[in-house]
Amino acid sequence: MKRMYLLFSVLFLASSALFAQDEPKECDTNLSLEHDYVKSHKYADAIAYWEKVYKACPDKSEAVYSDGTRIYKYLYKKAAKAKDEAKATEYKNRLFELYDNWLKYFPNTKYIGKVYQDKGMLMFDNKASKDDLYKVFNDGFTKGRNMFTNPKALYAYFDATVAMYKGNKLTFEDMIKTYDGVQEAIGKSIDKYTAIMENLQKKEDANELLSSEKRKLKAIKANIPIYSVVSKNMDKILGELGDCTHLVPLYKKKFEENKNDASWLRKAAGNLSKKDCSNDPIFAKLVTQLDKIEPSYSSAYYLGILNEKKGKLSTAESYYKKAISLSNVAYDKAKVYYKLAKLAKRKGAKSQARSYAYKALSFKPSMGSAYLLIANLYATSANSCGTDEFSKRATFWLAAQMADKAASVDPAVAKHARKIAANYRLKAPSKQMVFMNGKYKPGSSIQMKCWIGQSVRVPKL
Repeated sequence: MKRMYLLFSVLFLASSALFAQDEPKECDTNLSLEHDYVKSHKYADAIAYWEKVYKACPDKSEAVYSDGTRIYKYLYKKAAKAKDEAKATEYKNRLFELYDNWLKYFPNTKYIGKVYQDKGMLMFDNKASKDDLYKVFNDGFTKGRNMFTNPKALYAYFDATVAMYKGNKLTFEDMIKTYDGVQEAIGKSIDKYTAIMENLQKKEDANELLSSEKRKLKAIKANIPIYSVVSKNMDKILGELGDCTHLVPLYKKKFEENKNDASWLRKAAGNLSKKDCSNDPIFAKLVTQLDKIEPSYSSAYYLGILNEKKGKLSTAESYYKKAISLSNVAYDKAKVYYKLAKLAKRKGAKSQARSYAYKALSFKPSMGSAYLLIANLYATSANSCGTDEFSKRATFWLAAQMADKAASVDPAVAKHARKIAANYRLKAPSKQMVFMNGKYKPGSSIQMKCWIGQSVRVPKL
């Protein structure tokens, strides 16, 4: 009997060892199969293989969780659309489980920001409290902001932050730090997608765009304005809390403590400039100190703003040009050239203003605001650029073309630019004027007799 028991024990241990050796191979096979199905969006075919991997080896690979969340997001949306509450709840709970286990088994994942972000958005969609949302979003943004890029999540994070401040659970300084961080993240996302968009637009202009790239370009053009809207809505949420009466005392109080922190000085100066608080002495103190400890593009740019506010336009222009020389970032240069264009316009130097605007566009081809500035320069020159009423009004055709260009290259201003273009065309010669006049025929060219130095073609009826 003892021999029989010993034999069964040996066989059991041997079979266990055999299965243990086979289990990793089986996990690899199932993982490969489910992954191929997920890549092809065949979630119904993937789920059986995925479940086997998840149960047998949950720490096998991050693909278990990236694929699993894709599968259950699909199932959750499908159930929610069908108004199957039981299934929707089941799939929602599985998603929460997956997010938590992803962080449990892979605490150092490079996707940590996205995991928290997606978990937070699921909580947001299911009406979680602001306290709970803040904790999850703040963990994600703090630990992995490079992957925390969803504009809706960024908005929800800041909204929860303001609620925490109003509930006396965060200080005003904490709230402003979150504001700075989220606005910085928005700016980086806009710059990233703008650069991709500009490259795709070059290919589109050359008729070299692939069908997949056309879809990508369309998606980017739809998404860039969302970031701009989020940025503006953050200011609306902040409301009076973000005005000069709140920011100025904060930066005065914290100046001595942070006067050798260039990053803090830059953000403080940026907020005061954005909120039009640059007339306050603390702004001058901040930018002067920044220039002292770290002469840079930022310090020169803010000194330009400071002097422009004081009416010292020549000094401001010098600082703006210095800022351009101190930066190797194309979009920084574009921003300052646009500032110079507006400064030249303010001085009445329209030709120079246009030149600076085109300089800005050379560094950022999608800067619709630069095209709109040129359009305005043309529109405000109508009375001095024609020899009769028809040719004067014809200037508005040229202005409308510039506004059209703004709409075509910059999704953030497209809607506004189209309205401006339509308004300019209302001021241009009507079809009746084109038909009735005996001098300028449809298709003929009118030379602008002024600083514009360009011609405009009379549209065909």
